[in-house]
Amino acid sequence: MTILSCNILLVGVDAARREDFSALLSQRGFQVTCALNGKQAFEGFETHLPDLLLVPAMLPDMSAGQLCQRLRLNAATRGIPVVVITEAPDPELERMVLEQGADACFCSQADPAFLMFRICALLREHEEDLLPRGEAAFRQPCVAIVTAPGGLLWSWSGEGRDVPPVLPDLLRRHGEIVTLMNDPEDFNLADWPVGHSRPDCLVVDLGCPSFDGLAFARTVVAMRRRARQCMRVLGMVESGQVSGQMASMAFSAGVDDLVDSDITPALLVARVGSLVRRKMLQDETRREEAHIESARARMALADALRRVNADLAAANRKLIEAQAKLVQSAKMASLGELAAGIAHEFNNPLAFVLAHENTVNRSISRALNAVREGDSLTAEQALAKSSERLAASLVGLSRMRDLVVSLRRFSRLEEGEFSRLDVPEAIAMVLTLLAPKLGQEILVVRKLEAPPDLFCQAALVNQVVMNIVSNAADAIMEKWREDEVYARHASGVDRIEITSSLEPATTHNGQDYVIRISDTGPGVPKDLQERVFEPFFTTKPVGSGTGLGLATAYGVVQAHDGSIVVTDARENGGACFTLRVPYRAEEERRTNAA
Repeated sequence: MTILSCNILLVGVDAARREDFSALLSQRGFQVTCALNGKQAFEGFETHLPDLLLVPAMLPDMSAGQLCQRLRLNAATRGIPVVVITEAPDPELERMVLEQGADACFCSQADPAFLMFRICALLREHEEDLLPRGEAAFRQPCVAIVTAPGGLLWSWSGEGRDVPPVLPDLLRRHGEIVTLMNDPEDFNLADWPVGHSRPDCLVVDLGCPSFDGLAFARTVVAMRRRARQCMRVLGMVESGQVSGQMASMAFSAGVDDLVDSDITPALLVARVGSLVRRKMLQDETRREEAHIESARARMALADALRRVNADLAAANRKLIEAQAKLVQSAKMASLGELAAGIAHEFNNPLAFVLAHENTVNRSISRALNAVREGDSLTAEQALAKSSERLAASLVGLSRMRDLVVSLRRFSRLEEGEFSRLDVPEAIAMVLTLLAPKLGQEILVVRKLEAPPDLFCQAALVNQVVMNIVSNAADAIMEKWREDEVYARHASGVDRIEITSSLEPATTHNGQDYVIRISDTGPGVPKDLQERVFEPFFTTKPVGSGTGLGLATAYGVVQAHDGSIVVTDARENGGACFTLRVPYRAEEERRTNAA
């Protein structure tokens, strides 16, 4: 908004003066609208708010003071400046309307240029102004007076007597905090004393012989722009010097109000109070706007955070689903590699049951014939033999049942969900599936000293432990193939050791659940120990491995905020894989599960 684009509302002005004021203001570029009385003006506020009101001291339906009071009661109209038109110079009437909330008074007999000065000063924008951080919601108004011995303000008393400055005491009695400055060079907003509020209004002696008041006012304007603090400036000139030319010079210098030395004390206090009130009113308006903008920014930030959290939750769900699918694919690949051994495990008990079927049938037939012939001894012997064969068959069938149960539990898809897991039982299931691959030549030793229950994903054991143990068995057998002499004499020597324990955590407060799997194979070369967890990296011959086993294991452990490393086994040679995941109390498990 520029001054020339402002809308000025004439309220309750008689027809003759309305035409004069409209012509004067329109000539200067203002947009002018009119309202016959205060009621009509307030009704118009519902559709459009003016930038300034020009009103007579007495409207047809209310006084100017009543109109100002009603304006100041509403937040939307509180900041609209009001200029009151008086018929003749009347200091007491001017003081009264200023104290009732008006911003300026103008005598209709005065120079119209001074009216334009007051209007333009009230509409002057201070877009660079910012409220000081941490400023209290309420504080006393502050006024600084710049004068020196020999100046107008130094000797002014309102009655022409040559006495020390009385304006500071006069303002203090009305509640302002007053600072008297004898040297304009000491005035610096940037270095204003810590703990003291910067002035809201600066009263400058424009008739002091010790300094150039208008030049100082220009300096103040530059200071307040740099400090981003806008105070109002009131200038005092010699009696009779308030003219249109002086008003134009003062406005250009940044002065907001101009008085002469003949002004009465009460009116001067009222003029200062009007400037201070308007400045503090605009501060309050900016403070409310800043609070509103801050609230909007917080709401926008909260909405953005909610959206980000929702996106992260969705991405996390997708990652968990992708991890579960990858784990499932790796498990199916593992089962594919174990298919021959598992088929052998099924075939042996199945052939055993089928072989005993004919024996049991023959024994039962012989027992029936013996019963018919009355040979009880032969019948008992035949039935006893059938019972032995059936018991042997039951052992084979139980073995098949356990293997099927293990396969079903191993192949379930809920690998991405955290739940309570019996670690020894899960390791036993994995070893059951790996039994055909391990055979009788590889000894598996278990030393599970950690608590059996662990809150984790089932894939931590079903997939990670199985991949590592399976790789260890492959490594041992590869060593046998490379050293046939060793293989012929190594029966029962090679082994895989699985241990569990609770150890102090290295990355957080509490304990880690640690599972170590070591073997007596050839080990992992140091230059490859960092690469074994890379996807599709494998040391097995072409067609013998997918390179996903340890990569999947690494992802599963990372999902537990844990770690997995491979080192050289200390005692038996070979490789040692160490899995670490946080171990939490039961209450904390439930919280994490939620």
